[in-house]
Amino acid sequence: MNTQIAELLTGGLDWIWDVPKDQAERLEEMGSVTVENAKTMRVSYLAFDVDGDSGQTFFTDKRVREAVARAIDREALTRNMVGPASVVIHSACHPDQFACTQDVPRWDYDPERAKQLLAEAGYPDGFEFDIYAYRQREYTEAVIGDLAKVGIKAKLTYMQYRALRDLVWKGETPINHMTWGSYSIPDVSAITSHFFSGGRDDPAKDEEVIGWLAEGDTSTDPEVRKAVYRKALARISGELYWLPMFTYAKYYAYSKDLDFSATSDEIPRFYATKWK
Repeated sequence: MNTQIAELLTGGLDWIWDVPKDQAERLEEMGSVTVENAKTMRVSYLAFDVDGDSGQTFFTDKRVREAVARAIDREALTRNMVGPASVVIHSACHPDQFACTQDVPRWDYDPERAKQLLAEAGYPDGFEFDIYAYRQREYTEAVIGDLAKVGIKAKLTYMQYRALRDLVWKGETPINHMTWGSYSIPDVSAITSHFFSGGRDDPAKDEEVIGWLAEGDTSTDPEVRKAVYRKALARISGELYWLPMFTYAKYYAYSKDLDFSATSDEIPRFYATKWK
């Protein structure tokens, strides 16, 4: 990335992306290139081992899952680390996707309530567990820092995506912090149905949710789809099978002579780009 930025500043490159937030902000202050922070279809989430397959059974108790949700300051993480185009999400989908309602149970930041829930669940002094991640280590480390403040001590195992995916499929991760980009498809079926239809990525295998998603996935009536997806999303959030975290944002930096517009699906349209 340092080489890319140097080349951009000296005219060797005209356009780069995936610029880290701190470097993008410095470029913006310099004013010699255009810096843009744009939405993407990718979301961040924590998935809980709700049935105890991993051998660490803490998260079979919904009170513990809620304590984790209450302990993490998602607003601060999003504001300080991701970028202005990022937003906190409450549903297991991206807000720009069809039928992705955010009208679901919400778990706002409340560390004192998190401590109360831990005590009620039998962990007044907290506990230790393993958290797994593969992308943007600094985001997961921020989560770990918030959990430590309420007594939950997370040991990070940071892996390549494919290796972590295989562990998830085997049910060996107490919590995994992962992301999903929906292949840039603006429909809730590209994410919620992938993760909660009973397949290898489904942490809950909730029969009601599976049924609702099957109905939504096969209906051609938009209102029917919205209604059944709303039920599924409310159940997923209400039971805290997932803790949806935030939408990803991506920093672009490019020559001031370039007429480029970023799109919210993370697919740059170079054919629509031209010199000023």
